[in-house]
Amino acid sequence: MRKPKVVLNNWSVVMHGNPTPYTAPEQLGRLCLGGDVVGHPSFDDGHYVTTSPLVRPFQPTEGPNVLSIRDGMIVETANTLYMLEGVCPKYKAWCDARSYGTST
Repeated sequence: MRKPKVVLNNWSVVMHGNPTPYTAPEQLGRLCLGGDVVGHPSFDDGHYVTTSPLVRPFQPTEGPNVLSIRDGMIVETANTLYMLEGVCPKYKAWCDARSYGTST
């Protein structure tokens, strides 16, 4: 079965089961993303979702404070492919204040 390809807008990194809105890269366990979906078969466009854990775990690159997840990337969960479009401004500000890279 082919996985649906869904756009994830206003995305941020979250940890599976973590009630905190954002997670520092070095604290990541089961990496998930949160954001507003477009084109998801189970949700209306604009609905906020937290994804299931990513299939391929992303590790920090270029040092502990830089994630390899960027806008325009396609990330994969067990059932869905998500194209990342537009990091959440609040998440970006949170990352910038802690020197965590989010830019492309």
